[in-house]
Amino acid sequence: MKKVILSTPLIVEEGTFIVKVITLDEAREWVGDADNFCGHQTVKVLGIDPANTRGTCYSYDEALALKPNDRLEFGKEYTAEEVFAIGVTPFLISKV
Repeated sequence: MKKVILSTPLIVEEGTFIVKVITLDEAREWVGDADNFCGHQTVKVLGIDPANTRGTCYSYDEALALKPNDRLEFGKEYTAEEVFAIGVTPFLISKV
């Protein structure tokens, strides 16, 4: 199973997908061996650092997307505490 972390809920191929909101605790448990394509500071709430490169995701079986509950300032590096204060909604996208 190919698992990825994305910076936004994104469908990258044809198919049928289910999208559901999950808790941050569920998102932290899910991360495991997922490939991280998220360059946003929001991933800090999962205990990982943003991706260093701008890789391209072509396919996945499951994707975790983290949507900030408010707009992040471009170029600013946020601490995990600042991201928690803004709030993040995790979305799990599963290919059917």
